[in-house]
Amino acid sequence: MFDSILLCWEVNKIAKLADYQAVSNSASLAKIDGQSFTITEIEDSHYTQGDEITKGVKLTMKEFFSIDGNQMNKFHTTRVAIVKKFSNQKLRDDINSGKETLHVKCIMEKSSSGKNFYNLVDA
Repeated sequence: MFDSILLCWEVNKIAKLADYQAVSNSASLAKIDGQSFTITEIEDSHYTQGDEITKGVKLTMKEFFSIDGNQMNKFHTTRVAIVKKFSNQKLRDDINSGKETLHVKCIMEKSSSGKNFYNLVDA
């Protein structure tokens, strides 16, 4: 006569890192390089890795763009030339108050040393 043996397996769900990452409401500005857009809001959006902080900005656009199947109008960047432009407090105040909007596009330019960099220019 055999005794019944009940085996109990405990099954744990395997987690994924993506389940624990903050959901972003913005995409990289690189996703819309070369396209024209109208900036309606500017805010700081710094990137931190370890103890190192890289200055960045998040831009809200009047237009929406399809990014990976989602309609988005907020884009972030740490591109130095672009971040530097938006360190101008009067520009930020004028845009964020609704007094002004900027119609621009992001293009690649060459520095005097021949190095490529991204910049915003009037569209």
